[in-house]
Amino acid sequence: MPNRTLILIIPLALTYFAIGKLALLLAIPPGYATAIWPSAGVALSVILLKGYRLWPGVLLGSFLVNVDGMPSSSSLLTSLFVPMVIAAGAALQAVLGAWLIRRYIGSRICLDSISEVFKFLVFACGVSCAASASIGTTALLSAGLLPAENYIFNWFTWWVGDGLGVMITSILIFVYFGEPRAVWRSRRRVLPLVLVSVSLVVVTLYVLGSRWELSRQQGEFRRYSQQIFNAAQSKIDTHIDDLHAVKAFIEVSGGLSRETYEAFVKGFLDRNAGFQAIVWVQRVGAAERLAFEASMGDELGAPVTIMGRDQDGSMIVQPVKDDYFVIRYIEPMAKNVGALSYDISSTELVQNALARASLSGMPATTGPISLVQERDGQLGLVVYLPVNAVSSTMGGGDLSGYVAGVYRVPDLMAVLLPRADLRNLSGVVSSLDGSGKIYSINSLDSKQALFSDSAVLHFADIDWLFEVEADQGFLVGSRSMVPWTMLVAGLLFTGLLGMTFLVLTGQKHRSDVAGAKLKEMLLKLRETQDHLVESEKMASLGGLVAGFAHELNTPLGIAITAESTLQSDLSKLRTELEGADAIAPVTEMLSRMQEASRIVLSNVQRAGALIMSFKQVSVDQATAEIRDINLHEYLTDVLSHLSSSYRSSGHNVSLDCPKDIRIKTVPGGIAQVLMNLLSNSLTHAFPCGQKGNIQLCVQKQHDHVVLRFSDDGVGIPIADQKKVFEPFYTTRRGAGGTGLGLHIVYNTVKRQLRGRISVNSQPGGGTVIEIVLPLTINDFASQGEEFSSVV
Repeated sequence: MPNRTLILIIPLALTYFAIGKLALLLAIPPGYATAIWPSAGVALSVILLKGYRLWPGVLLGSFLVNVDGMPSSSSLLTSLFVPMVIAAGAALQAVLGAWLIRRYIGSRICLDSISEVFKFLVFACGVSCAASASIGTTALLSAGLLPAENYIFNWFTWWVGDGLGVMITSILIFVYFGEPRAVWRSRRRVLPLVLVSVSLVVVTLYVLGSRWELSRQQGEFRRYSQQIFNAAQSKIDTHIDDLHAVKAFIEVSGGLSRETYEAFVKGFLDRNAGFQAIVWVQRVGAAERLAFEASMGDELGAPVTIMGRDQDGSMIVQPVKDDYFVIRYIEPMAKNVGALSYDISSTELVQNALARASLSGMPATTGPISLVQERDGQLGLVVYLPVNAVSSTMGGGDLSGYVAGVYRVPDLMAVLLPRADLRNLSGVVSSLDGSGKIYSINSLDSKQALFSDSAVLHFADIDWLFEVEADQGFLVGSRSMVPWTMLVAGLLFTGLLGMTFLVLTGQKHRSDVAGAKLKEMLLKLRETQDHLVESEKMASLGGLVAGFAHELNTPLGIAITAESTLQSDLSKLRTELEGADAIAPVTEMLSRMQEASRIVLSNVQRAGALIMSFKQVSVDQATAEIRDINLHEYLTDVLSHLSSSYRSSGHNVSLDCPKDIRIKTVPGGIAQVLMNLLSNSLTHAFPCGQKGNIQLCVQKQHDHVVLRFSDDGVGIPIADQKKVFEPFYTTRRGAGGTGLGLHIVYNTVKRQLRGRISVNSQPGGGTVIEIVLPLTINDFASQGEEFSSVV
């Protein structure tokens, strides 16, 4: 993989991970889906802007986010496989979304029309986001991490969260990094503020609604858990009450037989399934042992010996001691016959319970112990309640024995925490005396538990901590439509508002661009109009001059011819008169006439030359030759031919023109313009023999070429700059200036070369005359015609 791609993949993965962890703070329990997933928008926008090759960054970032959220009780395969499948769905979503956008919107993403924004919402926020939601929730369902009842809710939440993330985050990224840059840059002032504000409002409302819903569900859970605790305590109290009833029966019965005992306790056993057995433990003194064993053997029809346990827990014949506490009757008999004749006081644990019960006169329990009648090592609990004889006949005080309730721990807990009542809840019972957990059912991982509640229940003289926990299965039956409604409303509101502002900001940018183009066009139209008006003004003046010159040309021609003839005849007459005896006054008069004729002829010839110069104002466009030339070579040749006019005076003339500019124009017009501009500068810019610099710079700009003719002479007064192109305007009329040089330049540029000309000068700072000519004369001419028609 190229280093450049790897450099982009790693930051993308880290960004996806960091934003994803922040978004999970808003997650709906158990944390598999959240109200908004900005990482989806980051992934899509980066893939769109930088290319499909960055999809591994999305895969890695999504994997890191999800592997951290797996329950600790999950197997290694599940903890890695499920996050990888979810990450593959995220990468597929980003690639699919980018492909759909390029397929139906194009590579140029402006989102400035209703159709484009609608396609973006449908394909990027809708269709592509369904891929990740479907793959992710299906993977969780298959791994047993998501109940089937919650599949639709989690899928919908996942889909909406990704859709909102794409809708908001990708648009924000496009605003700062999207192309075309001008379109998205124009949205920076309004769109981010609107989207962030709306998303904050929607997410806040949704989170508040979800938290309210979660609080309501937690309250419902606590009410239900308290019902479980109360029911369990009630069942415990019922069992203890049954033992008190048996105690009272034994105390008042006087004599007790097996049949009477069985008949009395049978009802308690039938009504309370938690009892393993109800036992009558009789106190037997050492002197009464043999009689007791014989009497009990007669009842059972077999020899009986009082048994006990040694220190190793093995069953032995109980050795001689002062008192024995022997199991005399036990019901039901069939399942517990092995416990008969067992001395319960043979173990220290039971001795402690008996002592507590005897001292308090209240029930006392042993805690978990191994029952003598059990063969599979199942632990049990025994509650002892002391029984006192009404009239003591057996010695040893008033204590005649104990009524005992025997419980198998799993059976008792199944009664206290029945699965039917727990439903999807887990239950744990622990002893508060430090012996730890006694029982558990439907155990949950700490990351799976959504709600938990606990209560201390009293069992005889010990306390048990009852704890219940609920996972997301509890939510199925208690979920309301509030979060769903808020989620749908938030999605629709954000989508519609985002669509509205995208279209409005896009249309505003279009209108701004169109307005800028319109202003530019209006500026060009006004400039063209000014040029056309000025051109028409100059054309009118030129036409006037040309007409005036034409009208004067004929009489001046006749006058020149007549004066020439007169001059010739006077010369002949002088010759004739000089050959004879000339009269002095006649000769003198003839000389004066000849001198007057010469003066008249000279001035008439000068007027004729001036009239011919006037006629040059009217440029002959029909006979102008248009051809393609290398502008650098042509200007070099023209300046070379004109070098004699400025080198002798010491002026410096330079040319700055790229050698590759070719132009299709009227070369003679360019030569005429350059000749007149150079003559104008030499005549007006450097008075009194001043020496200076003249420069001609040429630049190519788009479809035209710009010629800047500049000098560092005295400049032109600001008031005179508007008149320089008018005919007959000159500041050196007495020094030979006619005022037609720049006027001829103006008309040549406008009419023959199809260009534009302007002057810029500062008094004392030189003069710059800028001429803009088309690269191809026909194109510019057609544009001039279009402008003329518009004006």
